[in-house]
Amino acid sequence: MNDSSNKITLLVEVARLYYEHNFTQLQIARKLGISRPNISRLLQQAREKGVVKIEINDPFHRGTQMEQELKNKFNLQEVIVVPNEGVGANVIKERLGQAAARYLEKIVYEDLILGVSWGTTMQQVVRYLRPRRVNGMIVVQLNGGVAKAAYDTHASEVAQKIGETYQATPFLLPLPAVVDKAELKDAIFSDKNIARQLDLARQAKVAMFTVGSFGYRSVLVEADYFEPGEIEFLLKRKAVGDICSRIIDEEGQICWPELDNRTIGIDLNELRKKDIAIAVAGGKEKVKAISAGILGKYFNVLITDELAASEILYLNN
Repeated sequence: MNDSSNKITLLVEVARLYYEHNFTQLQIARKLGISRPNISRLLQQAREKGVVKIEINDPFHRGTQMEQELKNKFNLQEVIVVPNEGVGANVIKERLGQAAARYLEKIVYEDLILGVSWGTTMQQVVRYLRPRRVNGMIVVQLNGGVAKAAYDTHASEVAQKIGETYQATPFLLPLPAVVDKAELKDAIFSDKNIARQLDLARQAKVAMFTVGSFGYRSVLVEADYFEPGEIEFLLKRKAVGDICSRIIDEEGQICWPELDNRTIGIDLNELRKKDIAIAVAGGKEKVKAISAGILGKYFNVLITDELAASEILYLNN
């Protein structure tokens, strides 16, 4: 038996003792001669590898009280709220990624065209996806993201890795998020290959993307897309966030049309037409941006965390 088989056997044994025989983690540790922290890690790995699948039977399909409140208040199809007991931003991104991965696994189907954005939250989604073949599936990148500066956005990785995970065909958009002139954007869009990709993005029935906050430390700023004067101008116009690289104000409207005309990717109006448009975003710094996205009706599924959900409800009370 190889190392991989031995590891799975160990995961199964630990999982059976814990879930079927009600052993505590300490009892399992003593029985198997493994430290209790390692038992905790093995149980987590058992869930990640699919050895253990936890299913919660909600007979009324209502979800948690906070999820139901968000669904009702904003007329959303689905809301998933992950725990946030004051942990760090990276832990929240991991939880969001895992929840989004599980949700995506439930809704993908043969011949689906899936549109995706990029960012560190979306990278966590990819990390938790489990490989399987989805026949005829296409994954298309919704917006450009090649940085002008040394800052690496890893913009094409998300679509590429989802394609690998589902044995789907990825269509990448190796272009900047924003160009200097609208005429340059028009020239780029006239290329038949780029035009085909953008048409696929419009055809996508499902889109999954993150919502970014806007400020001096936002990804688009650190990627050197804006001059200092442009940042000040956007902040004066109440810029609070971006969706697919398009900057929106606190009402969810395009903040600066001239900038929008230089942005490479799908128009936000197209997101409203999707059967399922999934926003994956959390953290207190993104509350205003998520709220603006809700007001703009750019998504009908929200995956966020408890503290952000509470703040969104308070902000729109």
